[in-house]
Amino acid sequence: MSETLYVHYQQSVKRASRVGEITLTDSAKVRFRYSRDWLASATSFPISISLPLEGETSESASHHFFANLLPEANVRQQICKSLGISNGNDFQLLKAIGGDCAGALKITAADEIAPPTAVSKYEPVTESQLAQWSIGSPDAFAAVTGHNEVRLSLAGAQDKLPVHIDADRILVPLGDAPSTHILKFASPFYSHLPENETYISMLATAVGLPTAPVSLRKTERASIAIITRYDRFKCDGVDCRFHQEDFCQALGISPINKYEKEGGPRFQQCAEILRRHASFPLIELQKLMQWGLFNLLVGNADAHGKNLSLLYDEQGGIRLAPFYDLVCTRNYKRIARDMAMGYGGMFDPDLVSSEHLDGFARDIGIRPHLAACALDEMMERVISGLGQVTNQFAERFGDSAVMERLPIVIRKQIRRVRSQLK
Repeated sequence: MSETLYVHYQQSVKRASRVGEITLTDSAKVRFRYSRDWLASATSFPISISLPLEGETSESASHHFFANLLPEANVRQQICKSLGISNGNDFQLLKAIGGDCAGALKITAADEIAPPTAVSKYEPVTESQLAQWSIGSPDAFAAVTGHNEVRLSLAGAQDKLPVHIDADRILVPLGDAPSTHILKFASPFYSHLPENETYISMLATAVGLPTAPVSLRKTERASIAIITRYDRFKCDGVDCRFHQEDFCQALGISPINKYEKEGGPRFQQCAEILRRHASFPLIELQKLMQWGLFNLLVGNADAHGKNLSLLYDEQGGIRLAPFYDLVCTRNYKRIARDMAMGYGGMFDPDLVSSEHLDGFARDIGIRPHLAACALDEMMERVISGLGQVTNQFAERFGDSAVMERLPIVIRKQIRRVRSQLK
């Protein structure tokens, strides 16, 4: 008899409902089915647009939804090695680390969640441990998750760690305790990556984009980016969870195909999801357009479908989540300049013409002249925001070598776009 894992919607340690079960198919795929109780509940909802409540759930969509909750690339390899799990075994990895995922889902081997403890349990991280992780390696997450009651999972290839922050203390959640922040460490391949993400996120906020708050914490060895989780909130003094899913999950696409050229989400598909399912589609489509234009102007070639998510509120409403993973990849010569999602079919940001911009607007469902006006306005906002954000960054976090390059790289990118549009 095949093993079963149980999926719970756990908004807080005091509120949990069993959503369904996942089993392993003969083809080694994860298969999900909603429970009868969840389907009968008046408060139930589909955990993914790709997994509707009505009818039989697709094996492919099931597997892709849950695979998108797991780490990728070298981080995944290190975790699997640490836990003695085959690198391709999504089912066992979900069993080992699926306790605190993105959103409000919890995956367990037991069909019922144990009664909550009176106080959530956390393990403090020492300054020496934080300094060791901060220099950048793929094993910080692997050293923690899956061991000693720690069951944390985050998608992505960058080494990062979900934590709980209380005042200035950094704590690792144990058991059912929710994380509230994400630590992102330096990269051995891309210099000053935490500083880069912090600066670009601050710039995005300055030009009016809704973003996940990012700050820096310096250790004796390197800086760490600290991201406040937008899928966590306070409810009656307790840390609670919002449900969310990224666009690969919503479209039933594998995480290994997150780039459009490999079959990943396209702007047109993302816009159609928002048009059909968002509570206020016109507002969300406007945000999607702004996100696309901002990434084009700051040279963020890694803006793919997993870096764009839907957030579900307590009333069942759906909107775009605050934007995250905003980085100027143009700063790094080792990263290809082609964009993760095409603009009217064009991926090279240096060749996006007025014709391509018109195509981008039509894909989103916005009149081309409105997109052209929005691009002009975004250019002015970014240019005027560079000096302001540079000063704010220096005041808050001190000098950084990357600050000498980023404004130059972004201004050059804007000149390229302007020149091509002329």
